[in-house]
Amino acid sequence: MMGLSRSLTCVLLVTVALLLSIGLVMVYSTTFALDGTKYFYRQAQWMGIGITGALVVTFVPREWLSRWSRVLLVLVVAALAYLFLAHMAVKAFSTGALNFFPLVPGGIKGGFRWLRLGQISIQPSEFAKFGLILYLSTYYGTRSRETIATWKGGVLIPGLASGAVLGFIFLGKDLSTTVIAAGVVMALMFLAGVRTRFLLLAVLLGVVAGTAAIALNPERVTRVVSYRHPELYKQDNGYQLWHSHLAMGSGGLHGRGFTRSIMKQVYLPEAHTDFILAVLGEELGYLGVLVVLGLYMLFLGCTVGVAYMCRDPVDMLICMGGGLLVAFQALVNISVVSGWCPTTGLTAPFLSYGGSSIISILLCVGLVFNICRRNLAAMHQEMLDTKVVPTYKVLHLARPE
Repeated sequence: MMGLSRSLTCVLLVTVALLLSIGLVMVYSTTFALDGTKYFYRQAQWMGIGITGALVVTFVPREWLSRWSRVLLVLVVAALAYLFLAHMAVKAFSTGALNFFPLVPGGIKGGFRWLRLGQISIQPSEFAKFGLILYLSTYYGTRSRETIATWKGGVLIPGLASGAVLGFIFLGKDLSTTVIAAGVVMALMFLAGVRTRFLLLAVLLGVVAGTAAIALNPERVTRVVSYRHPELYKQDNGYQLWHSHLAMGSGGLHGRGFTRSIMKQVYLPEAHTDFILAVLGEELGYLGVLVVLGLYMLFLGCTVGVAYMCRDPVDMLICMGGGLLVAFQALVNISVVSGWCPTTGLTAPFLSYGGSSIISILLCVGLVFNICRRNLAAMHQEMLDTKVVPTYKVLHLARPE
C-alpha cells in the first residue's frame, strides 16, 4: 500500500506539472502576436504564487487548516457581501457610490466580482471553492453518522453556510462558478452520507433556482437558445461558440502547428482564458485535446485512489473535493468549447490565464498533496508499530554454535 501511495503521489505531481506547462505554453501562443510576452510572464508569476501557496498548504498540519476553516469561510462571505453591497449602491445611486467602497474597481462585464488590492485584482468567488471544500470536509468528517443522517446536522447547518457563499456568488452574476461550487457541495454531502431524500430535495431546489435565474435574464436565455445552432447566431450571441467550433474543427488530427492558429488573432475573443482549449485544438489537433483530457482524467483517478487509502474521513473528503472540483470545472469548460452547453465564462483548470483561478486551483492541489503526505506518514508509522522486535532468547537460539 505504501508503494502504491507513493506512486499515486508521483503520478499526481507529474500530471499537475504537465497541465501547468501546457497551460503556460498555450497562454504564450494565444497572446504573443498581439501582446508579446506580457501575459506569459504574468501567468508565470501567478503560477509561482500559486505553487508557493500550494507548498505552504501541503506542509501546514491539516488539523490547523481544519481549525481555521470557519474563519476562512467567514472571510470569503464577507468579501462577497462587500462586492454585493457595492453593486447595490451603484444601482441605487450612481457609480459615484464606489467612492465608499475603496477596494471595488467597478463593474466588469456587468458583474461586481473583483477586489482591487493595489495593482492586483482578486476574485473572491474563486477562493470560495477552496474554503467550501475545507469547511465541509472538516464539518462532515468530524460528525457521527447519526448526526449526518439528520436534517439539522446533515443539511441545515452546513447548508446555511454553503448557501451564504453560493448565494453571494450568484448575486455577483457568476452563474457558472455557482453551479460548479454547488456541484462540489452536493458531491461532498453525498460522500459524507447525507440521506438521499435530503439531497434530492436540495438538487430540486437548485434546479428550480437555476432555471428561474436563466428564464429571468434575457442574456442567459439567448445563450441557451443560440448554443444549439451557433451558425444561426454567429454575428451575435453565438459568435464565440461558432468560432470555437471553427477553431476545433480546423485543427484536424494533428493541428495547424504551434502558434499557427488563425482564430486566436482577431476572430475568437477570450482565446487565452475561456476558449484556450479551442486554440489548443486548432494548433495541436485532436491528439493534443486527447492528451489534455487524459491528464484531467488521470488527475481525478489519482485523487480517488489517494482518497480510498485515507484513514481519516476528513482527509478522504478533502481529497475527493479537490479532485471533483477540477473534474467538474474541466468538464464544463470542455462542454462549452465543444458546444455541448451554453457559453458560461468558466476557465479551464491549470490552462487558462488568470491569477485568482490558477492560485485557487493550486491551493486545492496543495490540500490533496497534504493528504498524500499524511497517508504516507501514517503508513510508515503503521509499519514501525507492527514490526516484530526479536527478543534476547530468540537471538541467542539463532546464534551459530
